[in-house]
Amino acid sequence: MYIGAVTGSALRERRAQRPLAWICASVAAVLFGLACTVGGQPSLAATPTTTTTPREHAATTNTKPLTAPKTTFAQDTKFFTDVTEADPALVTYEQKHKNVALQALLTDGSAFCALLKRGGGIDQALIAEAQGARSMESQTSLPLSVTTFNTIESVALLTLCPSEQRLVPASVRAKIRNLGDALANRAG
Repeated sequence: MYIGAVTGSALRERRAQRPLAWICASVAAVLFGLACTVGGQPSLAATPTTTTTPREHAATTNTKPLTAPKTTFAQDTKFFTDVTEADPALVTYEQKHKNVALQALLTDGSAFCALLKRGGGIDQALIAEAQGARSMESQTSLPLSVTTFNTIESVALLTLCPSEQRLVPASVRAKIRNLGDALANRAG
C-alpha cells in the first residue's frame, strides 16, 4: 500500500509539473530563437567563431560598465527557489555544488540583467551571458544547456530585474509572465 501511495503521489506531482515544464520550454524556445537571429539575420550564436585581435574586439564590444541589479536577500532567495523549480536539472546542480552553484546562478542572473541594462539589445545580452558562463564553466561546473541559460534569464527577468522586461518583445514578455504565474501558483 505504501509503495502505491508514493507512486500515486509522484504521478500527481509529475502531472502538476507538466504545465510548468511546457511554459519553461516555450520561453526557452523563444529566447533561443532571439539569440540565434538579429534582425532576421543569423547572429553570433549561429555562426562559427573567428579570431579577432584585441583592438578589433574592443571596437565591436560595448564598453559601458556593467551595473548589477540591487536586490534584497528575499529577491535572491526567490530567484534560487524559482530557478530550481523551473529547471529541475538545476536542483541536482545546486545539491552537488552547493555555494559555488548558488553563486554561479546568481552571478549569471545578475550579469544578464546588467547586460540588458547596459544596452545593445537582448540578443547581445544573451550571447554575452552565455560566453561569460562558458568562460567560468571549469570553476562553476554550471550545465551549459540552452534550457539552463533560458531558465536563468527568464527567472532573472521575473525576480532580479523586472523593469528590464520592457526590453523584451511583447510575445516573450507574455510567456515570461506566464512562467511567473505558474511559479507563483506552485508556491501558493
